[in-house]
Amino acid sequence: MTPHRFRAPLVVTALAAVSALSRLVVAQTAPPPEDEPLPPAFGRPPTPSAVTPPPPATPAPAPAPAPSTAAAVETSASPPMPSPARDTANPDSYLPSLTGQIGLYHLSTAEVGPVGHVRFSLHGQYFQAKRFLVQGFDGMGDVNTRLAGTFNFGFTPHESIELFGAILTSSNRNERAPEPDRRDPELIKSFGDLILGGKAIVPVRRGFTAGAELGFRFLSSISDLSISPSSTSLWIGPVATVDFRPLTGAPIRVHANANFYLDNSANLYDFANTSIYTREVAMFAYGIAASRLRFGLGVDAPLERLTAPVPLQPFVAYHAEVVTASADPAFAGITGDTGNRDQHWLTFGLRARVYRGLTLDAGVDIGLRSVGYEYGPPLPPYDVIFGVSYPLDVAAFSKPTVVTRTIEKVPPPTMGTVVGTVKNKADGKPVSEAVVSFVGQPRARVATDPDGTFQSVPLPPGPAEVAVSAAGFEPATGKATVVAGSSATVEVALVAKISNGNVRGKVVDRSGKGVAASLRFIGATTFESRADGAGAFSAALPAGPYRVVVDASGFPSKEVPLDIVAGQDRQLEVTMRAANPDVTLTPQAIVLRVPIRFKPGAPKLAPGIKAELDGVADLMAEHPEIKMVRVEAHWSGAGRKAKGNGKGTKGGVDANKQLTERQAKAIRDYLISKGAPAERIEAVGVGGDAPLVPNIGPGNQAKNRRVELVVVR
Repeated sequence: MTPHRFRAPLVVTALAAVSALSRLVVAQTAPPPEDEPLPPAFGRPPTPSAVTPPPPATPAPAPAPAPSTAAAVETSASPPMPSPARDTANPDSYLPSLTGQIGLYHLSTAEVGPVGHVRFSLHGQYFQAKRFLVQGFDGMGDVNTRLAGTFNFGFTPHESIELFGAILTSSNRNERAPEPDRRDPELIKSFGDLILGGKAIVPVRRGFTAGAELGFRFLSSISDLSISPSSTSLWIGPVATVDFRPLTGAPIRVHANANFYLDNSANLYDFANTSIYTREVAMFAYGIAASRLRFGLGVDAPLERLTAPVPLQPFVAYHAEVVTASADPAFAGITGDTGNRDQHWLTFGLRARVYRGLTLDAGVDIGLRSVGYEYGPPLPPYDVIFGVSYPLDVAAFSKPTVVTRTIEKVPPPTMGTVVGTVKNKADGKPVSEAVVSFVGQPRARVATDPDGTFQSVPLPPGPAEVAVSAAGFEPATGKATVVAGSSATVEVALVAKISNGNVRGKVVDRSGKGVAASLRFIGATTFESRADGAGAFSAALPAGPYRVVVDASGFPSKEVPLDIVAGQDRQLEVTMRAANPDVTLTPQAIVLRVPIRFKPGAPKLAPGIKAELDGVADLMAEHPEIKMVRVEAHWSGAGRKAKGNGKGTKGGVDANKQLTERQAKAIRDYLISKGAPAERIEAVGVGGDAPLVPNIGPGNQAKNRRVELVVVR
């Protein structure tokens, strides 16, 4: 097996990606944003123990409330101490990097934050790759998975100084084919690595700040519960930031870092008598690398003014490192090794301030080129980064706040108001949109709300007459006494106007001859009227629905519906029909004295039965409460089965049902022809399915051949 690492195109692609973000944002003519963009951080390239959060954006200040005529309250806080390069920055925009200082993931910005400002963040990193560290003779190689986490913190004790730190942890699993001399465990865990450092900055000119930072990394011992002193590493170098917002108004910032990283991590692990595979895997898992020069160039876009209420900050950074240490002879002569000392990667990320400074971020490192085998472990082809950050301005709790209260002398009130309710006198319900005016007071009319209430304009003290009018109601008045500085109450009840409609008509018998009758109109109230000898009648009634009950000598009472509309005339003709003694209405059915007969074997009514059906049509007209009459035709079933040729009963039953369906329909059609409403009559052919008595003998069969008129109320 041989170690394996990827190669990718070099710096031209990286520089093009870094400049893409700056060309993406259009220059703005608005004044510079209220808060300084988010700070990035320069650390070492992504190792299993470096992670950082994003900085938040700043909301625009709320306008001060205008003082009222009664009392005005002004609040002012003592102005914050001036700080280099952050005249208008929001404290929430300063967030730690993956190694603790204010910055992007791996890039430090020339910012330190407000005095007394504290920053915290939690971050995670994840990647997995096949044939990453070991290629293998069989082509399978290894499967390497790394999960890292960091807790980062920073503090600003002085307007030009930042102190920072981070606690790092990681787990690395390397799965590969068995090796006879493998000494590295499949799972390597590293806990308790500590970063401590400081940064100092100074404003150079408007929009440009520079400084320097010094950091130490204390590695946790592999074989002891302490820090490995001989493995302690450090870095030192300048940082710079150019902010284009005060220069051109564009929300763009450019950051640059350069430092020397003195790396003593090789003292952490004794690689004597180990294979190159164990050496390669352990170096990557513990973050063991060589001393090197580190360079970083990043661009971020604080888009607070464009993406409120959730301020966003996208960023991109390019990183390059050049190893200054000597080559590791253990990896000399590996086939395909170019022996280069440089490595490069890109970082893309986005921060979002979601709630009161709480910021979520996510990003990814993309490896472009790794150093040769002799100069350290490879870069991962990618590394997913995610985290959460929260800044806390501790100094804000101790800053004195001066509150000035200005109290103006308010003259005693000279006017009062009237409040009240307008209701319907009949049912007590509120009357909306009623017009309320005050006699003798011009331009003082108001309208009632949906709940019937109202409040007047200011009125002079003294008696006030309240006049109320509303559509559909008689006008009404009320009285109230207005008192200066208070509200008088009043309640006004309105009486609904009576709106009548007219009904004219005639009461006739079946032949159309007028019939003298008495009429009762039963609605909200009951009214009575009479039809003269010619049957004519008329009445003026309040609008609404009525039941008209007509009584005439020699005729049964009849009831018909009537709707009266205000201001309209209705015509009503009532036809009285003499009672038919051969037709009787029961709660369940209409019973005929003479049963309905058909011609044998045919759906034709017998000649004498039509007079009985005329009485059924009259009965339905006199009883509108009958919702439906179901005409059920039954057959005995005897004789019809013979048409099945003795091969079963299905053909006979179908024939009987078809015959009874035609018979029921014939009755329905006749009733409709006599004026019965079609929607109130249903025809059902039952066939021989419901005999009254057993179909034995001609007598029983005659009983089973019948027609029933079932009433549905």
